Amino acid sequence: MESEEFKEFVAGELAGRDFIVVSSREPYVHKKTSAGIKVEQPAGGLTSAMDDVLRAVGGTWVAWGSGSGDRAVSDRDRVVVPPDNPSYTLRRVWLTPREANNYYHGYSNRVLWPLSHMALDKVYFRKRYWKDYTAVNGKFARAILEEAKPHSIVWLHDYHLCLVPSLLRDAAPELTVAHFWHIPWPGWGVFRICPQAREILTAMLGNDLIGFQTPLFARNFMECVQECLGHIEGLEIDYRSGTVTYGGHTTRLKSFPISIDYDRFASAATSPRTETTIRKLREKFKMAGHVGVGVDRLDYTKALVQRLQALELFFEKYKRFRGNFTFVQIAVPTRLQEPYISYKRAVESLVNKINRKYATRDWMPVVYLDKKVDFNELVVYYRIADLAIISSLYDGMNLVAKEFAACQADEKGTLILSEFTGAAEELGGALFVNPYDIEGFADRIKEAIVMDREARRARMSVLRRQVREYDLKSWIKDIFSEMIRVATVKGLKHFYIFDRLDEVKKELVEKGAFLFLDFDGTLTPIVETPEMATIHEHVRELVSALARVVPVAIVSGRSLKDVMAKVGVEGIIYAGNHGAEIWDGEKTAVSQHLSVDSYLLKECLARLTEELGHIEGVIVEDKWVTASIHFRNVPEDKLEEFFSLFSKTTEPYEKSFRITSGKKVFEIRPLDVWNKGDAVNWIAAEKGGDRTLVYVGDDTTDEDAYRAVKGRGISISVGQNPEADYYLKAQEEVPRLLKELAEAFGVCGEVE
Repeated sequence: MESEEFKEFVAGELAGRDFIVVSSREPYVHKKTSAGIKVEQPAGGLTSAMDDVLRAVGGTWVAWGSGSGDRAVSDRDRVVVPPDNPSYTLRRVWLTPREANNYYHGYSNRVLWPLSHMALDKVYFRKRYWKDYTAVNGKFARAILEEAKPHSIVWLHDYHLCLVPSLLRDAAPELTVAHFWHIPWPGWGVFRICPQAREILTAMLGNDLIGFQTPLFARNFMECVQECLGHIEGLEIDYRSGTVTYGGHTTRLKSFPISIDYDRFASAATSPRTETTIRKLREKFKMAGHVGVGVDRLDYTKALVQRLQALELFFEKYKRFRGNFTFVQIAVPTRLQEPYISYKRAVESLVNKINRKYATRDWMPVVYLDKKVDFNELVVYYRIADLAIISSLYDGMNLVAKEFAACQADEKGTLILSEFTGAAEELGGALFVNPYDIEGFADRIKEAIVMDREARRARMSVLRRQVREYDLKSWIKDIFSEMIRVATVKGLKHFYIFDRLDEVKKELVEKGAFLFLDFDGTLTPIVETPEMATIHEHVRELVSALARVVPVAIVSGRSLKDVMAKVGVEGIIYAGNHGAEIWDGEKTAVSQHLSVDSYLLKECLARLTEELGHIEGVIVEDKWVTASIHFRNVPEDKLEEFFSLFSKTTEPYEKSFRITSGKKVFEIRPLDVWNKGDAVNWIAAEKGGDRTLVYVGDDTTDEDAYRAVKGRGISISVGQNPEADYYLKAQEEVPRLLKELAEAFGVCGEVE
């Protein structure tokens, strides 16, 4: 990553706050050798990224001191790292051999790991596992508290530290505690078999923020809380805002799909060294024709057995590829205890079976490498491959998929991706596979190999764009910004509006009010599709009555034309497209669309409609200032054509618009387009005078507006939101709030 850019960002965000990273794994390991103590830096994008952060701003990393030479170089359990440029403190937590076995190999990897990956036959519980897991979490918590300062930000990582959040909350509630959960979080139907489900959930709710790989995992967590703790008085779960309030403390849940250092992989893939090594590897392994690659830890969740079964069936069904397709499986040994030892034997047995059955004197169908390969060698395998296979039975993300795409500089490769990975939520250009469907899996391999060059290029172009636009820097910036935001609002009191309404109404009547209202989820309930939303006539009458005594503005993500038609109240202000277009009651007073050249967007959409119109399932949604191109309903056999045409058609417009990808959708937005906060600021400046601003919203898109009214009024969120001053329990309370305001201003009698 670019250290200077990163340093500026992180330093600016932290603004002097003390920062502590906590993980089971340490960033530097000291090992005793015959030549003395040697220091190693474990491979891994996250470890490298966190090291960059702490190099930039200083702070502390708390981790298990697992190296044979760790104690020898530590002073009072601490050592300054990196060795070549000391920048931060590594605080080590010491475990006895028994604790290490029961905490790490036991509860973490024989209970939580298989449970989270829905491998229930692999769950193996012993009381001693839990006892030492609890003890080790206590050791981590004590070490953190010894290192922390008032108002430190503590960032915990993964399933090894479930109990730490509540221990920190009880001992030092002023700390901001965030937790990123790297693996899946299962639904209650699976998680309920955990003997300590209640203890883990209550401990996790000691966090201020929990990050998950996908929205599904966040919803699963809330479902578990609801089912396990729902009987407890005071528990509040808001699925819309992603918050859980338990014991008077609110935990925010949000998805942050982890990514990779795209530039590092892409740059290495095109280096002269890589080109030279590609030729050597082809010769070494006699790779004739097509090449496939798999890169995995030797873990049962990666479905290596199912992958090899599919390869065996592939060679059986499609004889013409014998001698013309070589699959390289890199299987990195991990946790060399049961059940991994048995799984390793099963994988190697299948590899040997395939090679005995189909190998010739000059060709080996499966090249099996049971070792860890270094970064440069890994890049070579990604670059040489015509296809990569990720077949996980269940996975939090799986970064191999993104690494492969980043290395495909010539865009010739195809990605076969299990539909049960977190990466499948993002990477629309992949060929998806159900790893349990062995014959369908074998057919997918054949489809990937015979796919024509243009179709492969179209898919890989989309994949590379998806990974490039949301890389590791973007991930860290997003989660870092959220941690800082949570830390900033921590300690502020958020009140239920009806507990304080009398004093609020008194202030508004005395000083005058300017009322801002969101539409979807605020004036109307959230419905299945946007076109189904309708405003109740009683709510429309309340808005109309209030507009006769105070200025009213509707601020929505919908297009201006759409929201005006839906609300249907004349003489008020409307802001559409999150504020990019504003109707001031008489005319369109703000139109950013015109400032970025409306002709260009219209031209782009016209070309897309023309080029994609014959493809079934494509929806081109023109929102006037922005646009969305939906391909969720495009048939599988038409996706290559869609990706190819979309890329070609939008390429001339990439310098004028920000073109981003979501799940089965491409978004086209002007550069620097306004948000709802910008709209509130403009409207207040033009029309507000000295009135008190009141903003009522319901989701994260309203947070810019909440921030905009601070110091000038009050914000009210449907569901608790740390940015808002007050909250409503549900959308159904909005009409009551409007009625109370109408009564305060003496116009309630005008509403039937």
